[in-house]
Amino acid sequence: MVLRPLEYSDCVHDSPFFRETLQAHEKELENTAESIKVLMKACKRLLTAQKELSRAQHHVSEILSGFKIELIGDSTEDEAQIIGAFKEFASLINSIEEQREMFLGNAEIR
Repeated sequence: MVLRPLEYSDCVHDSPFFRETLQAHEKELENTAESIKVLMKACKRLLTAQKELSRAQHHVSEILSGFKIELIGDSTEDEAQIIGAFKEFASLINSIEEQREMFLGNAEIR
């Protein structure tokens, strides 16, 4: 919406045109304030969901780090590679989550 400018000279005369324009400005300010409140609530919900995701990712990382394959006999090269890949993947997840936590710490809405 494009608002008409508020002119000081119209204010002095207190014309009906000025009052109408002033009311339009007030209504737009109220709409903007409401939109900001909705946006802030959505951002808070998003941050909460991000924190929950981070906790879940850490949990998956812990499981991957501690993953063991019970062997019958000697371990094969494939099994060693699988366990190594899980540990590497867990390390990557931890790195990502450390960065996410730094981001979330800086993004707190008060």
